[in-house]
Amino acid sequence: MENLYRQYEKNSLPTLINVSGIYTIHYFKYGRNFRIQSERHNFWEMVYIDSGSAKVLAENKELTLKQGEAYFHKPNELHTIYTDEKFANSAIVSFECKSRVLKLLSDRIHVLDEYQKSLLNKIVQEAKISYKDKLNEIYLLKMSKKHPAPFGGEQIIKNSIELLLISLLRTNTSQKISTTDSNLNFSSNKIVESVKNILQDRLENANTINLDEISYKLGFSKSYIKSQFKKQTGTSIIQFFIELKIDKAKKMLSQQKFTVSEIADSLGFSSVFYFSRQFKIHTDMSPTEYVNSIKADNVL
Repeated sequence: MENLYRQYEKNSLPTLINVSGIYTIHYFKYGRNFRIQSERHNFWEMVYIDSGSAKVLAENKELTLKQGEAYFHKPNELHTIYTDEKFANSAIVSFECKSRVLKLLSDRIHVLDEYQKSLLNKIVQEAKISYKDKLNEIYLLKMSKKHPAPFGGEQIIKNSIELLLISLLRTNTSQKISTTDSNLNFSSNKIVESVKNILQDRLENANTINLDEISYKLGFSKSYIKSQFKKQTGTSIIQFFIELKIDKAKKMLSQQKFTVSEIADSLGFSSVFYFSRQFKIHTDMSPTEYVNSIKADNVL
């Protein structure tokens, strides 16, 4: 039988929701007239009432959460939780996520369905076996990992939180969320335009590029930004940045005011050798040959 080689084409998988870190995972049993000290922090916090009811304060807004309901405190929002004459059990998960679409979950109460409750339960159960801390320790600043811990526990927590967030965005928001632009008018073209603006700013201020910073500013994962940039421009972000540097180097060389070493340093190249090699790759000339060609062009 003839062996056939088929040309398969990969479907890239964008990461629209990326949970990049965990701060705390708690499960509390509150008595009557319990109140925790108000706080604010620069990451997200989800409060879920497993039984009973409790009140949450978000800035100046007071809300009552009943069994099966959750609320998301957005970054830097002053908040607390307390009970009156009732008991309550709650699960609290605080995490870092820079995806801008997450703002659609804030400022409203969410009712979790059975699938979402199962994801939250998985998060709590994995936390119990992955970290040494007691889940009812109130003022816990950093969770301590167990050694040894079950394989992949933290990734299960990360993936479960992301699945929970995606599920809530699908079912509990009245706005339609597009998988291509996350309903934030961030089309591929705008992502690329934003990246180019950031690169240009870094070039003008003689700063190096940082993909983590680009991801933070745009609210999308690094892999998604890189894939969209490559798709639209045909080149990588790093190579595009180098091309911007080479274009600026040509202008600086044409002014004949700077040495090759000064230009390489001002554009953030790690060495004169690396700068000269990149310059020759992009122009087919060394910096010195480029300067000589300019001088020859100026001869009358």
